Amino acid sequence: MKAGADILGRRDAAVESERGGRPALVLTGVRAGYGGLPVLDGLDLTIGQGEVYALLGPNGSGKSTAARVACGLLNVNAGLVEVGEREVVLDHRARRCIGLAPQETALFPALTVRETLTTVARLAGLRGRAVGEAVERALEITAAAPRADHRVASLSGGWRRRANLAAALVGDPDLIVLDEPTEGVDAETRGQLARAVRSAVAGGAGCLMISHDAAFVEATADRVGVMARGRLAAEGAPQALLDQTFGEARLLTVRLAQPAEAALARALEACGLEPRDGGRHWRRLAADAANQAAGLSALVDEAGGEVAVRRPGLDDLVARIVEESA
Repeated sequence: MKAGADILGRRDAAVESERGGRPALVLTGVRAGYGGLPVLDGLDLTIGQGEVYALLGPNGSGKSTAARVACGLLNVNAGLVEVGEREVVLDHRARRCIGLAPQETALFPALTVRETLTTVARLAGLRGRAVGEAVERALEITAAAPRADHRVASLSGGWRRRANLAAALVGDPDLIVLDEPTEGVDAETRGQLARAVRSAVAGGAGCLMISHDAAFVEATADRVGVMARGRLAAEGAPQALLDQTFGEARLLTVRLAQPAEAALARALEACGLEPRDGGRHWRRLAADAANQAAGLSALVDEAGGEVAVRRPGLDDLVARIVEESA
């Protein structure tokens, strides 16, 4: 895909020059997998200081494996993994510079949030007054202070997500790794988590994020990378990738309660729409989507359905790039 290739061509040098220092994370030619089965196939990835980078892609594309490699939780078969100036495999100190918020929250259920953060801060190497200061800062950034003295086991899902992120930030890491940070949260918590991530990287940390939450990614990420078959198929700023991939095209969708009857199906097919979900959903990407929607509205209304036109989003971007990479 030309857009992806163009953006991939501006890789590491651009990131380092824009951020004014050595990248927070560099993966070079990484090959890794499980039980002899390859997942990552020569992955190259660079994340700058102060940058939020989201990995997107279908299940099995290698996103979680890349995150595990970046954290030093999975050894590579080939290639290099560097956090700051340290190689993760060879220098154990690199792992202490990484703050991980896994999909399954890694907290101590019997402890309060404050006690948990204190423990994590000490494990990260902080001592003395620096521990308390770091805990208060993490509580403030994530807006978790109202539950600081509550036991983790008593927290709702949203508050656990805040505490999970606070635990990743409390050691003032050089690299933050977030795996599905908004799973199961409401809109208010999602917004707070986005502000917390942006606040954390403002201090110079880099952030690698895996998320299926397109709205959260759009609100948080400076760049996204779309993975396919263990490699990056495209990367760039979210809106730039959308513009280069879709241009002025809009997505026309028709949703029906029941599969389209023959006459309506013929009309939809004549307009170039493709059926999904057994004929209940139809869609087409086109520059004239608005005009087509107007022409179809009466027929669809009569069938009890609805017509919509919208800009393509990140989910559409991933589907297009993965399809073209197949």
